[in-house]
Amino acid sequence: MTHRVLASTTSHKREPLIPTLEVFARLGLRDLDLNLHHLIEGGLPVDEVAAAVAARGQRIRVVSGGWCDFFHGPPQVDDTFRSIARQVQMAERLEAPMLRLFFGRLSRESYDQASADAIVGNLRTLSDQHPALTFVFENHDGASLVPEICRGVLERVDRVNIRMNFDPINFARAGVDPAAALAVVQPFVAHMHLKGLERGEFCEFGVGDVDLTPVLQRLVAQGYSGDFTVEYEGPFDGTLRLCQSVERARTVVAALD
Repeated sequence: MTHRVLASTTSHKREPLIPTLEVFARLGLRDLDLNLHHLIEGGLPVDEVAAAVAARGQRIRVVSGGWCDFFHGPPQVDDTFRSIARQVQMAERLEAPMLRLFFGRLSRESYDQASADAIVGNLRTLSDQHPALTFVFENHDGASLVPEICRGVLERVDRVNIRMNFDPINFARAGVDPAAALAVVQPFVAHMHLKGLERGEFCEFGVGDVDLTPVLQRLVAQGYSGDFTVEYEGPFDGTLRLCQSVERARTVVAALD
């Protein structure tokens, strides 16, 4: 099986998106994970993005959405559902089959049976509202940095289009061993982020203090069929470090296929 390596536009949120897509295309970055920041926060029309991507022979495989919080009940969660409905429309227009979201901002200390029941009900509703799209939820902060909580939620939701976006470096930064985290959540992983961590700060994939190769080997050996998104969230030039990260990821992933 050939696994795709996608380039994320998250590293270029501060740059105009259309010229960024042009630069990406010139650098051979054609399989994309598109951060919706420019569309949600900047008001960039989705049709312009779709036209730019088509003209350059690029393909958006994943769209990464804005903040949302599924731990709330009504009426607060209604704002989340309205926002997600808009993001789903963007994903459909861009022909992206997957939307990356977040579980929510709830702290580990505040996670209890009531909040578990709320998020499970909300994610089932999301699945019912948009059955044709796959939603992947990222371990990002708070309760979602506990692998057992992520697995418990996804097990109870029990929907094929509600899955996990596994970010091993987010776990590592929180002091959670990525390999141990994968052992807990692996049955639900439908997408994975690749980046690096050095002295507690994000850096490019393939350098830093955490070697993700064993994690990748285990995931693929267990039959993983999804893609890998390369992110760069460090302090240096985003284009240079992203390209270096993508090349390293391509080499590592090719060795696993």
